Amino acid sequence: MEYPAKILLFGEYGIILKSMALAMPYPRFSGRFRFSDTSHHLSRREAESNDELNKFLLFLKSNADNFPYLYLSRFESEINHGLYFDSSIPVGSGLGSSGALAAALYERYLTQLHYNPDYPIIKANLALIESYFHGTSSGIDPLTSLLKKPIFMESQTSSISAIDLSPFLNTYTIFLINTHSDGNTGTMVKYFMEQYHLPNFRKLIDHQYIPVINQTIRAVAEANLGLFDQLISRYSEFQLTYFGEMIPVEMRTYFEHGINSGDFHLKLCGSGGGGYILGYARDRLKAESYFNLNHLDWTVV
Repeated sequence: MEYPAKILLFGEYGIILKSMALAMPYPRFSGRFRFSDTSHHLSRREAESNDELNKFLLFLKSNADNFPYLYLSRFESEINHGLYFDSSIPVGSGLGSSGALAAALYERYLTQLHYNPDYPIIKANLALIESYFHGTSSGIDPLTSLLKKPIFMESQTSSISAIDLSPFLNTYTIFLINTHSDGNTGTMVKYFMEQYHLPNFRKLIDHQYIPVINQTIRAVAEANLGLFDQLISRYSEFQLTYFGEMIPVEMRTYFEHGINSGDFHLKLCGSGGGGYILGYARDRLKAESYFNLNHLDWTVV
């Protein structure tokens, strides 16, 4: 079973504070459990992954009361028989490498006794599993990877539902721009939460950033793309102004150009600090021309 990468279209950082969120799977990259050929020694890559799974297992076993829904003895047995996670999702990219692993583990080792089809419960369980990697997890990344379809999370009710993004995707081109530097989600989230404890920053997040996240997602869900044009500019400008630590220095000029020209708009892809940057453009050719002129490493989602 393949578990795709994910793109959090809107909601980065705000989702920790109960904003809305909108995410979609990105099957260009994916991961799955495999067993090495037991007639040979594990390759270096397989052995490294197997060792990481052992560390993951120790975390799960040391917090076993939090994971009654996982068949940990089976996980341990399979690790001992050469299990590894074969993933093409670049680590530190903002594309959910840990989410794909959490989703794979949940589906493979969920005990039948604890099966529950309720999305919020699944998301909460996945968040606990993924907390091993980042300390804090919303559960949206692994849930998107598990369900393999775009999902919308409402902030007030915490309801989760599938969503049709075709009206939006028929109008907007989404780009991924590779910064060629690694992000560290745990470090970035820790930094954000430290800043959030400062009264002035908290006020900005609560009264400006989270509302623009929610309004942007509503505009996408309702296919109100005229309103989206206005909101995505505000979204990008807020991140450029207040999320400087999360935006690689060399990317800031491109954020500014997009805001000033309106030809495209850039935002973080996940926690930032490196990895990929997301771009949105109505006029695909204008955006591509600018990206090529500035020798950016980009791809269309």
